[in-house]
Amino acid sequence: MDMKRRRKAGILSLCVGTALSLQAPLMSFAASPEFARTSEEWARLRDNVLEYDELADLIHEYNVTTQKNQYTASQMDSDLTLNELVGDQLGAAQQMYQAAANATTEYERITAEVQARQAELGVLRSYDSMTDADSLKWQNAKTEGLLVQEAQNTMNSYYQLKQQLIAAEKGKELLEAQLTSTQTRVSLQMATQAELLSAQQSLQNAEAQILSLKSDIESTRQKLIIMTGWKQSDNPEIREIPEVDFGRITAIDPARDLETALANDYQLKLDKNKSTYVPNKDYRKAYEVTVDTDKEQIANVLNNAYQAVLQAKTAYDEAVLALDVATRNMATASNQYGLGSISLLEYRQADNEQVTAQTGLEIKKLALLQALEAYDWIVKGVR
Repeated sequence: MDMKRRRKAGILSLCVGTALSLQAPLMSFAASPEFARTSEEWARLRDNVLEYDELADLIHEYNVTTQKNQYTASQMDSDLTLNELVGDQLGAAQQMYQAAANATTEYERITAEVQARQAELGVLRSYDSMTDADSLKWQNAKTEGLLVQEAQNTMNSYYQLKQQLIAAEKGKELLEAQLTSTQTRVSLQMATQAELLSAQQSLQNAEAQILSLKSDIESTRQKLIIMTGWKQSDNPEIREIPEVDFGRITAIDPARDLETALANDYQLKLDKNKSTYVPNKDYRKAYEVTVDTDKEQIANVLNNAYQAVLQAKTAYDEAVLALDVATRNMATASNQYGLGSISLLEYRQADNEQVTAQTGLEIKKLALLQALEAYDWIVKGVR
């Protein structure tokens, strides 16, 4: 393999008998077998480039959590049901109830009923702690979806922070110019020492902000690459996030999407599964209430996510207008500076405002993409 290619890392737990704690050393491997993808698809995932539309596949193949979950699922009998998992306890409860019905004395009846209820409670505890094949599949799908969403948000944050850094560095240039101007004015006795100290403090604050942003960018970068299979010391190329598809906003239909979200929601599937199989009618009723609560929550979070999309679109539109104003002001300032009617400091102020507006627009665009993705994840059943 080309030395420039990154090494995907993961942890594979190899269980033999009861030796569940044995674990293989860190190695380069994917969760899926080689034949699961074409050579071209593997080559794209294994290159030293990280792209936004690769995140789902990278999380599926190389994220440590998803690898462990896939391995655990592969060890489970695909036909195992909740009733089979707790079959002995169910049988014991039924036998005790039968014994109570056949009891010849009040003491025998009460004893058998108590034992039956204890066995039944054991079943209910097992339903909360045990997982059948379908539930494990849904839980793993939900976990993987949340990890992909987290990776998307992390990549989005990475680029938002980079835009903030651009604005901060441009702001620092302006503060440096203002400090120079203040120093000149102090020498001409046109400004006070207090004004000079204030200008120096403002510049120091800007420098501290830049250092903080650089640190945040690096920690965010490391989080992203580790989530997607690289080592902390690796330095893959992180490609730009694609442009927002504004057609996605006009295509949103909350009423239609709610039906899809209800059909897809993994937590709802998990709770429905328990409400179907739980043996006690009182506890079944409790699970049915949980299912109803799930449905209400899905409707609420979907509506909130839709409102967040609309708010993000409004903020984006406002940022477009702000950039338009700043661009026209910059053009005017450029002409005026060329004619000598404004100072260099005033020109730099207009330049700073334009860069701030430009980076502000980019941040609002990224926030809009993030809001759209959050909405889509709820429709896909992940919340």
